[in-house]
Amino acid sequence: MKIRTIIVDDELWSLKQFKEELGNASGIDLQGEFDSAGSALAYAEEHVVDFALLDIRMPGMNGIALGEKLRELNPEIILIYVTGYEEFLKAVILDLRADYFLMKPFNNADVMQMIDRVRYLSGRLQKRVAVQTFGDFDIFVDGHLLEFANQKAKELFAICIDSGGEVTMKKSIDLLWEGRGYDDKVKCLYRKAVIYLNATFREHGVADIFSNRRGSCHVNRDEISCDYYEVLGGKNIKDTSFDGRYMSSYSWGEETCGKLCRMAAEYL
Repeated sequence: MKIRTIIVDDELWSLKQFKEELGNASGIDLQGEFDSAGSALAYAEEHVVDFALLDIRMPGMNGIALGEKLRELNPEIILIYVTGYEEFLKAVILDLRADYFLMKPFNNADVMQMIDRVRYLSGRLQKRVAVQTFGDFDIFVDGHLLEFANQKAKELFAICIDSGGEVTMKKSIDLLWEGRGYDDKVKCLYRKAVIYLNATFREHGVADIFSNRRGSCHVNRDEISCDYYEVLGGKNIKDTSFDGRYMSSYSWGEETCGKLCRMAAEYL
């Protein structure tokens, strides 16, 4: 998951340097640079921000006040403050629970060390999309259940998940419309399901979790949390909510369910 980032600094030279460094850093999604706290706050009220780099001393609302408001919007946000005044450090470190700070003047090495710190801290960020496969199959965005009017589209996404993140059109059609021929009519139904998925995820601001190329669909596993993938990644199944059911609405999930049941039985 890329770290959605904003920079707030009223000094243009500083803003420019941070933009160059952060814009080229892997794992960082630089979404905006602001020269005032007010414009940055207005952006954060409409968009999810994971990391904010804030100059402390700015006209109007200062960086300390802005940081407090940003943390009200997102308690998990990473806040790093920039200052050239040592008298601010106690407030930043102790009172505001800052994640890190930079002293002006700073150099390239200082910025790179800060970026490494942000990457380390990003482990506490929750992914926006959670996929539940144990029991019923459901998808949650920011903790809210995603409702599907097109149930075949939802099932197509479930097939992608069960297949490890990638599935061919042929396999999807065989499972979704069992017994139907592989003809133009059923391919049209498949394409409608793909279009619906893309539109639904785009509407909820999570378009990057799903993609399709000619003849296949893909799930971006790095952008979701999924109970099944956690087990595949080595998590002990007894530490999950698995109760013997897996994607219980879909008969094609029985094979995977059997594998999970055998794994669970090893711990009895």
